[in-house]
Amino acid sequence: MTSRIELKPLLEMNAEQIQNLYGSAALRPAGPIVAGSWGTWQLIYTAGSFGIDENGTLLVAPRFATDWGKPQTADPAAPNYVSARTDSRSCKVAARFNPKGYIRPWRACLAVDIFDGALLPGETITITYGDRTGGSPGTRAQTFVEKTFRFRTLIDAQGSGQYVTLPSSPATEIIAGEATRLLALLPSESEIGRPFALLVKAEDAWGNPATSYAGTVALEESSGAIANLPVRCTFQPRHRGVRRFDNISVTRPGIFTIRARSLDGALAGESNPLKALETPGPHRPFWADLHGQSGETVGANSVRDYFAFARDVSALDVSGHQANDFQITAPVWNEIKAAANDADEPGRFVAFVGYEWSGNTAGGGDRNVYFLGEQAELLRSSHAQINELSDLATDRYPVTALHEALAGRSDVFIIPHVGGRPSDLAYHSPALEPLVEIYSSWGEFEWMLREAIARAYHVGVTAGSDGHKGRPGSSYPGASSFGVYGGLTCILSSELTRSAIGEALKARRCYATSGQRIILRASCEGRPIGSQFRLNRPPTFDLEIVGTEALEQIELWRGNELLHRWPPIQQRSPNQLRLSWQGARARGRARMARWDGSLSVDGGKILAVEGYAFDSPAEGIQAWDAKRVTWRSITTGDSDGIHLTLEALPDTSLSVDTPLISTAIAWSDLAEGGKRLAAGGLDLALTIERRPLGLQARRFSARFRPDSSTAGEHAYWLRALQSDGAKAWTSPWYVRH
Repeated sequence: MTSRIELKPLLEMNAEQIQNLYGSAALRPAGPIVAGSWGTWQLIYTAGSFGIDENGTLLVAPRFATDWGKPQTADPAAPNYVSARTDSRSCKVAARFNPKGYIRPWRACLAVDIFDGALLPGETITITYGDRTGGSPGTRAQTFVEKTFRFRTLIDAQGSGQYVTLPSSPATEIIAGEATRLLALLPSESEIGRPFALLVKAEDAWGNPATSYAGTVALEESSGAIANLPVRCTFQPRHRGVRRFDNISVTRPGIFTIRARSLDGALAGESNPLKALETPGPHRPFWADLHGQSGETVGANSVRDYFAFARDVSALDVSGHQANDFQITAPVWNEIKAAANDADEPGRFVAFVGYEWSGNTAGGGDRNVYFLGEQAELLRSSHAQINELSDLATDRYPVTALHEALAGRSDVFIIPHVGGRPSDLAYHSPALEPLVEIYSSWGEFEWMLREAIARAYHVGVTAGSDGHKGRPGSSYPGASSFGVYGGLTCILSSELTRSAIGEALKARRCYATSGQRIILRASCEGRPIGSQFRLNRPPTFDLEIVGTEALEQIELWRGNELLHRWPPIQQRSPNQLRLSWQGARARGRARMARWDGSLSVDGGKILAVEGYAFDSPAEGIQAWDAKRVTWRSITTGDSDGIHLTLEALPDTSLSVDTPLISTAIAWSDLAEGGKRLAAGGLDLALTIERRPLGLQARRFSARFRPDSSTAGEHAYWLRALQSDGAKAWTSPWYVRH
């Protein structure tokens, strides 16, 4: 007697019924995986009673944010090789990688196709990630920590193109690796005698808090001016790589840093600079990462984990959580609001309620919406990935409809940014959009500021992470399309409350950095960053900058004209070369430019090589000898490069080969500085130069007045460059002459 399967609509089935019909999957080995480790893992699928028909497919899809090694099926000896085999005698299988195989956030898939027959009930398919049988070194695991990393497994049993997710889709935990460095975080400014907190943390090679670290760390400050600083601190696994010390204070004015080193000599680090004042000014600096997502939409871990990390692990003062609106269901929106409101603690930590209006670029492009109060209205760009349509009428598209809906409100502001969908600055609401985001984990977008100035907008600048890895304020790029370390915004505010921080941002009283806590105190005619005023003579600027490394160059811009630089004439090394490359291919998702290449020396010798501004362990110098150096690198608007110490003669020649530019140049041709070669795109360029010596100090101060000014309104702004490639940008002063 033949059994008959009574089918129910899929949504009415429980997990056991789905598994019986569509099968199950398991991961081997099943234990936690160390972030960024190389290994081999097998996903074993066992077919259910449906089997998989000929032309059916099995998909395995991790979340969008992952930077797990990109599967490849072409070269068994190369990294990240993936194979698929079956124990079936009635069909064959073949694996392929499909970057657009399913729906966001599970879009990039490994697909296993069934052909020359059908997979029968109980038969298996074994997918081997990092198959080493052909000589591959394995596959690199995701580089960031995640409580539940899921290999979402989907079955098209009928070959119809409709997929069913297996309830048994394997999941594991990604955990931190061993500690490789120490970091210490201080406030950037403090009044003498006023208590503040010091945070010390250990990180692994990929920027995760090294949660298993156990060791004793010495804390050192040579001036003796920091009170209550513990001489030693011991990390135990219960500290999870992070220790906080309260009631630290400074006894006299000055600039101070704290050094941390493990007693075994293996780890070391230095804090950001702290400036101690006798009498503080009306505005204090507070550090913010205003932009990121969590696992409720496209990122990792939960929104509550997100805010806790910002406050307790990154020692941020301010954070925003900006989920893609077309993924935010009503329950998720309620949880985002609740998490932000629960995390907000006036005087300690500001958490904004907000979301990312994620409209297509044709309709205005990405905008981050922030609310200053506990209540917030979700006005989506669309319901693209939301099945519940009862609130469809609340959608606002294009962005002009969003502007109209929020017009006249003082409790909300918007920041255009560049992520997946670049903002189109042709759409602009002066009252609602006081700022543009010019730096994030996606890359460097100084062009946003320059375009806004060309359009005569009055905007300031911010930087954030747009992180999807659950690490606001410490958003390392890993090994994926996030090209750089996430940025930070320094907000100059009267106090640490939502209303005061919101007032400072609306007044453009802020500056952006590439993630380093650079101190930048500057005024124009005594007015703070972001001010707008009239003046009948050239303005006077007072500048003070304290870097986290030596400063290389400070620039004052008037609109898109370089007005002055310090040092006025750049001194250069007689025997060191800097080769650097920069820029992006495009404004959108395809912005990444690959610069893997080499430099060869003829008639001379390479004595030493060091990397310049590389962003992650996935990049950097690959090999070098006396005649040649090779590297791996991508840029997404930023700059990377190498420094070489050379034994060179006048006839020594240098040959550079990259996918974008190849060139040769004589060492003698660099006597006056360097050579810059454009490569199209957005400021894609290769620069060969004698290494700049820079200002040769971490601290810089100056008073400057231009010789003349022209009639009209001008946007004056500063850009600081450190010797390690880090940058800071001020919001402009808008001065009408």
